[in-house]
Amino acid sequence: MILVVGATGQLGFAVVRRLAERGEEVAALVRPSTDPQTVAALGVRIVTGDLQHPRSLASACDGVETIVATANIIVPRRGERADFDAIASGYEELGRLARAAGVGRLLFMSVPRQLIGGGALDFDAKGRIEERLQANGPPLTIVRSSLFMELWLPWLGSRLPMRGADQATLERGFWLTRLAGATSQRTLDRFGLALTPGRGSARHAFIALDDVADALLATATGGGVLSEEIRLGGPEILSWRDVADVYGRVLGVRIRTIPQPTAPFKALSSAARRISPAASQIFGAQTLVATIDTEYPPDDARRLLGREPTSVEAFLRARQASG
Repeated sequence: MILVVGATGQLGFAVVRRLAERGEEVAALVRPSTDPQTVAALGVRIVTGDLQHPRSLASACDGVETIVATANIIVPRRGERADFDAIASGYEELGRLARAAGVGRLLFMSVPRQLIGGGALDFDAKGRIEERLQANGPPLTIVRSSLFMELWLPWLGSRLPMRGADQATLERGFWLTRLAGATSQRTLDRFGLALTPGRGSARHAFIALDDVADALLATATGGGVLSEEIRLGGPEILSWRDVADVYGRVLGVRIRTIPQPTAPFKALSSAARRISPAASQIFGAQTLVATIDTEYPPDDARRLLGREPTSVEAFLRARQASG
């Protein structure tokens, strides 16, 4: 049986759906406060538990052979407060329980190593989780990917990347993403203005979330050689300004870029650390992706997908054609 942790999130739900469609035996870890109906409709077993309450995980690993762990609280749901230390402790307990239960492999969805230690709360927590799982968990595969198109391309000023998305992370109801969705994430659609992080020169191997889900599926079901680390990147390395140019081609309009200085985001990240840890994470992440490259090659993605990963232009054109 394969246990998916974070099954109601955008990536986790995509993995659960793929596993169910393949006829795999799947368990989905769902928090008591979350409605499991959407996940249950896929015909999978629902396991109730919450990483922020480790005692609730006592029986989560019973009968489990593989764990796919995608859970995070980068964007909390309406009324929730992000507690990154609690999530780290929960993952540590999950790893201990998995090891005791004889789980054969835990796939942990992390972030590029170069983003860890830069002050973004969730990214830094992922670094601590990796260390704890390596010390006390079952055999571990850390999956790192460059930036998800669905989560990062909207910040240039367009809601197009979110069109048709299931369980969309940016639609969870968190106050900051609601505000961004009504203002800054519409400048490109309305006025042809792309808001680039920093000078727009940082380069990333942007990858479609669906490609990441397919890669996790292949790894969890034995479709690829297991390793201690997998690095997922799209087929091309693009700067933020390059992505703005792609938007222009897809939309058929002239795009103007407006650089977003990193200093205000860094200051806001520091100021929000205690008041709203989730807001602090978002501002801190914006600072990092504006200044640090995540130039992962597409080799691992090609191997696991058996095809070329989706390009930014193909992704945007598909979203445009969807309606």
